[in-house]
Amino acid sequence: MIFKGFAIAVLSLITATGSSPVKLIIDTDLGFDVDDVGAISVGHYLQDIGACEIVAILHNTGFPKGIGGVDVLQNYYNSSATLGAYTGPWGSSDAALSAQDSYTSLIESEFPSDVKTYNDVNSAVDSYRRALESQADHSVVIASIGELTNLRDIIKAEPALFAQKVKSIYYMDGGYNFGCGDSDGSEWSPWLGSTEDCDGAAQFVVENVPTTIKQVFTLNGADIYTGSRFNDGCGSGPVKAAYQKWTNYGSRPSWDPITIWYAVYGESSLYSTAHAETTTVDYYGHEVYDTSDTSNNMYQTWIDSTRKGDVTKILDDAMCSAPCLGGKAGACSGYELNSMKNCWGDRGDGSGSHGATDLESPSDSSAGVMTLSACMNLCDETLNCEGVSVSFADGGSGLVNCFRKGSIDINDCDEYFPIDTWVKK
Repeated sequence: MIFKGFAIAVLSLITATGSSPVKLIIDTDLGFDVDDVGAISVGHYLQDIGACEIVAILHNTGFPKGIGGVDVLQNYYNSSATLGAYTGPWGSSDAALSAQDSYTSLIESEFPSDVKTYNDVNSAVDSYRRALESQADHSVVIASIGELTNLRDIIKAEPALFAQKVKSIYYMDGGYNFGCGDSDGSEWSPWLGSTEDCDGAAQFVVENVPTTIKQVFTLNGADIYTGSRFNDGCGSGPVKAAYQKWTNYGSRPSWDPITIWYAVYGESSLYSTAHAETTTVDYYGHEVYDTSDTSNNMYQTWIDSTRKGDVTKILDDAMCSAPCLGGKAGACSGYELNSMKNCWGDRGDGSGSHGATDLESPSDSSAGVMTLSACMNLCDETLNCEGVSVSFADGGSGLVNCFRKGSIDINDCDEYFPIDTWVKK
């Protein structure tokens, strides 16, 4: 079997997580922006391939439907992380609720979920507590991709437990998340109104996280756009629907998906360089970075500006990938994704082989509609099967059309947006 191409280059440049998946908590403000959807999608892709296990997802504004949108994504990926939600005043005004509902009601109405509002889940503090208590000491990695209301509340409620269980925090920081919706000290966000119960949260968290916990700050993503590939035929389900609704069939900066990737693979992944420094935050979320003080286990990380196109591809590959639906973390870890690769054999038309031999009969037929995990299992049971090419079935369920392949040479496969090829490791 010949296995070459971009995926190998990516794997050689990211930081390995080792044999144990990262225990990941995602703290999100899903609703206002769509890159939270992309971030949760990336997290589930990484869970499918065994790089992480998502132990909890918390919502951190007073938008009741926000956690319902999270649950839509959980259902799509057949995930079972603990859910919890903030229910305070921040982001709960009528104007704020409207600003946070540009796609959430859409995906909740079109895709199944059990959770509709924050009344259907436990509080964020209770869910944080439950998630942390279930994990080994110094093992939990938190990806903070919203305001820091929940982090403030769990640190206040359970400082010893937090210090005992958390290994690192990766913040998507800056004026929106740390500054409570770009309020810039005015106590009023132009997007979400009053900053009551949000101002001071970032300051409290950064000041009260013990130095045994690594804190990483990232502002990367403003000029790294993802999601446009959905318009070329890739992807399916609520992730695609949310992006196309929010962006009007365009694309969106990738602040939050990048933060998730860092949380799993480390701050030196995605062609990035991390620098030790000390971040201080004032009451209104303004940050100062002191590069002369490297003693506080704090880091900033920056992506190589010449590799931004590569980062876009990595994230789009993850967001466009079919969910594994194998019932457990790592169920699709035995195969490597080659996004947009259509591998097929000689069909007698004079063009020869396109990077593989076909193992179906007739050669252009599929093995059926099934989960990605089931397709891989079928390949494992098939003589000479080296991988599977898949395309989404209709309906947004995440099921795929399964095509078993042998003698795969990825470099000779066609590039075609709606088809991915997964090759055995």
